[in-house]
Amino acid sequence: MSYGPSQIRKLSGKEPREVNLIPIMNLFIVIIPMLMTIMVSAHLAMLEITLQTGAGAGDGGEELTEEPPKTISVGLYSDRFEILVEGESEERKIPKQEDGSYNYVELDKQLSALKAEHEEQNTVQILPDSNLIFDVLLRSIDICKSNNFPNIKYMTSQKKLYRAKS
Repeated sequence: MSYGPSQIRKLSGKEPREVNLIPIMNLFIVIIPMLMTIMVSAHLAMLEITLQTGAGAGDGGEELTEEPPKTISVGLYSDRFEILVEGESEERKIPKQEDGSYNYVELDKQLSALKAEHEEQNTVQILPDSNLIFDVLLRSIDICKSNNFPNIKYMTSQKKLYRAKS
């Protein structure tokens, strides 16, 4: 026995259905903020550059006598610190302490003395050993920054490997 269509079905066919906009609104609520966070914005910066004029540039032929600051390099090894200043032949070596820990106090003293000698220098080159613990590198960088060397250059050792011809 078959039944006829129900009353609800008869009525729903005659009246227009309302469109459910909630899923579309949810989609835009999620997509628009996501697109705004992905959007790349251009940052503009103004740099003030003052170029010094050298000899022959219309200033009467005066020569510049100011020397560039000397390069300061700090080598971090598994058994010591080494500080080398450009132009000096002697390295300043700071060995580990008797208990096997690094002598950070002596490193701090040496860097503060170098800053007093080379006040115009703001950069230190750090050359860590490949087997060095990361904490030693971080503490050494912190000591350099505390002694008014804000620019730290991280240098890597370069090894050249050659293969013999057979």
